[in-house]
Parts: sequence; structure tokens; C-alpha cells
Amino acid sequence: MTRADFNAPLVVRQQYLSMLFHKVPSAGTWTLLDQGKVSTPASKADEKSYNRIGDKNTLKVGGQVSTDVTLHVYLDSNLDEVARMLGYIRPGGGWLGSEDISLDPTLTSDLKLENYSGTTVGAALLFTEYIYGFRPMNFSIPEDADGDVRIAELSGSCASYYIMPTAGL
Repeated sequence: MTRADFNAPLVVRQQYLSMLFHKVPSAGTWTLLDQGKVSTPASKADEKSYNRIGDKNTLKVGGQVSTDVTLHVYLDSNLDEVARMLGYIRPGGGWLGSEDISLDPTLTSDLKLENYSGTTVGAALLFTEYIYGFRPMNFSIPEDADGDVRIAELSGSCASYYIMPTAGL
């Protein structure tokens, strides 16, 4: 028997330029987050296994899908973007100084990542990832004596995650 041929040559790409946007669910507009470093959505289906007596095979059936999300955001001087990720929006006149910005898993937000074909301003939008109902469950800002920047890490879950390709691609 002869080996089958591939349908197309292998094509690899460098990392896409991705831009992270944030929105409070009740708001109509998206805000570009300039300090975003890493976004890692990971979806997983619940799994049930079924066996029968005398059969060494196992049937695995997928169930509900849940998505965990990890975000790394560079810490900026005014805490604007880290606070936004935690569900707090800086007032137009600046912080009052009495705010208590902390992890509150009842506050949700929506995120989207626009992925482009290159890094220039004229690059084409290839696809958009949507993360709806992000609810942070863990929050940390490690202090590193050897590091030159501080990075906040937020992780939690979301109500839905999907990827939408640009029409015509």
C-alpha cells in the first residue's frame, strides 16, 4: 500500500497581532486594553465513562462545556486596566482615593481579542475571540526583586467562549 499525499503544503505563521478589548456587560462600547500581555481561554467538556460487564472497552461521552480564562496584564501607574479587569471603572476625573479595588467574583465583564494578519495599522482582521461573562476567581500581583515590570494575573471562568472568523477568508 502506498502512502497518501498531504492535501496542501505545511504553512506556519508567526504570532498574530492580537488586541484585547474589555466591556462591562451593560455598556455598548468596547475599550482597548493597552496593557494586556497574555490571554489563555481553555475550554473543556465534562466527561462521563460507561462500562459494561465483560467488556474491556469504555465509552466516553462529552457533556457540559466549561471555559477557564487566565489573563496577564501589565500593571499601569493609575491601575486603570487592572481595576477594569476586576470590574471597577475609573471615574472620568480620576480615582477618589477611597475605592477598594479587590477581587469580587460577582462582578462580570466581557472580553474580545481581535487577531490581525500583521502588525501594521492596515493589517486585516482574521478572526475575533469572544469571552462573555468573565468572572475572575483568582487575582495576584507578584512582586519580583529581579523583575523590571509588575504583571497582574487574573484567572476565572466565563459563560461562553467562541471564535468568529472574518467573512470571506
